[in-house]
Amino acid sequence: MKIHAIDLALIVGYFLLVLVIAFKVSRSVHDSGDYFLAGRKLKWPFIGASLFATNISAEQFVGQAGLAFVIGISVANYQLAGVWAFIIMGIFFLPLFLRLGIMTTSQYFEVRYGVESRRFLSLLNILSISLNVIPVSLYAGGTVMMDLFGFSSILPGVLIIGLTAGTYAFLGGLRAVVITDFIQVIFLLLGGILVLYIGLDRLGGWDRLIAQLATEPDAASNGFMSLVQPVNHGWVPWTGVVLGLSMHALFFCSMNHDLVQRALGAKSIQQARLGGLLAGFLKVGAVFIIVVPGLIGFVLHREGLLGPELSSPDQIFPAMIRSLLPVGITGLVLAGLIAALMSSIDSHICATASLVTLDWVKPWRPDASEASLVRTGRIVGIVVLLLGFAWAIFVVPQYKFLFDYFAKFVSYAVGGVLACFLWGMISPLPGRRACFITMIVGTSAGLFLWLANDNQTIARLVCSDDGLGLAILQMHFLHASFVLFAFSSVLLFLLTFLFQEDGREGFAAARENPNNELQPTAKENRVYWIATGVLVILTIAVYIYFS
Repeated sequence: MKIHAIDLALIVGYFLLVLVIAFKVSRSVHDSGDYFLAGRKLKWPFIGASLFATNISAEQFVGQAGLAFVIGISVANYQLAGVWAFIIMGIFFLPLFLRLGIMTTSQYFEVRYGVESRRFLSLLNILSISLNVIPVSLYAGGTVMMDLFGFSSILPGVLIIGLTAGTYAFLGGLRAVVITDFIQVIFLLLGGILVLYIGLDRLGGWDRLIAQLATEPDAASNGFMSLVQPVNHGWVPWTGVVLGLSMHALFFCSMNHDLVQRALGAKSIQQARLGGLLAGFLKVGAVFIIVVPGLIGFVLHREGLLGPELSSPDQIFPAMIRSLLPVGITGLVLAGLIAALMSSIDSHICATASLVTLDWVKPWRPDASEASLVRTGRIVGIVVLLLGFAWAIFVVPQYKFLFDYFAKFVSYAVGGVLACFLWGMISPLPGRRACFITMIVGTSAGLFLWLANDNQTIARLVCSDDGLGLAILQMHFLHASFVLFAFSSVLLFLLTFLFQEDGREGFAAARENPNNELQPTAKENRVYWIATGVLVILTIAVYIYFS
């Protein structure tokens, strides 16, 4: 695709804007609190925009549109599960975290269970970000840039997106990330709305889209426009949505530090949880600016209106930009897409830097100066970005769908940790050794299940009739997510009784309220619960419409 000079100027202008912001914000970074938590002064519009930008990111803006091209509106269940998760986040998790004054989500595990559990969760988060989220986002960026600018490989796009996002995350820390995310969300929403509007106009309107999709035969599903799919659906069976996606959502909004970090930087509980609600409202909107364009692209592509044959479903959103948009509008939409690509990378670099610095370096060097901690965080960011480059180029392309890699990583990795976290909040029984062993066993079991499903050699040895014949292990990855959580829950309590541990001391410490001045007022509570009710009604309405 040949980019017009006007469009190119808009894109370059956007890059310059975020870099100028980063340089300006970097002057206000004086200590680790400023760099990793923005001085705990963030307000809800910035928190909500950053939560949404981090959560939506490239793998969803590109990957979910691509998967919608194949399976229909049901992929929107990933967006809607995030809405419920943000609601639960504000009600249960954020008040607890902020009252405890923790700087990383893994610090909660040290309070509740012990330092070894904190280190395990921290390491899992670091690996998840380094080997999953950042590489997926870089790959998405490289794919889009290759398709739009005519590069011969994903490498130039990976470098452009990664180095730009890495620069302002490196310089300004969380404050720079949150401010640029706020601007990026504006571009992202504008771009998505324009693609939706122009795509529907080219197609002939919403009614024609529905009519065209209704004619698409698919014996294994309830149709392209239904959120509820049968148990044997290959991607989002309703049982997997209810059970497995709940595990995804709870993990991301309770323990995944790269998401929760911006809420930990809030100036109060009310600001944090209102930010979560704003992110929830934006997630509902994402159904229409991310998933629906994938459906429009499906019909347009079937009718030969999107140019040449696509080599991958993940190219559907870039193909729509290339084929539908006029000069000037293309530049705005590309800026929005680039915003989506960079908004996750910047956040994840910052999150990994804080995890390594605060969970590993600072305990190891308690006398380290604030300047030294900030410098360490910046070095970690560079290392993680370089690792992401390698993983994005050599590993992620092995998966047919971008979102396939992302979703499976989460499904198989978090069952043991999530069980320890949730039961540790609810019950005083789970103890220190039981938690640590459960996290190790649960995560190892998840890795084994992943290999049994995706590695041909292990699948043949374990699941085939010629091997052990354990075909049941090749269950849907969303079902596996819940099975791993249930298995780990049982194991946690069995080990607690076996070791005759008493977790009451850690349970009491984790529920202390040393920062009660952050508690919302009666008026703030009324505002929050009214807004929550509106979001719940809106989300249910979407389910009803696409039932």
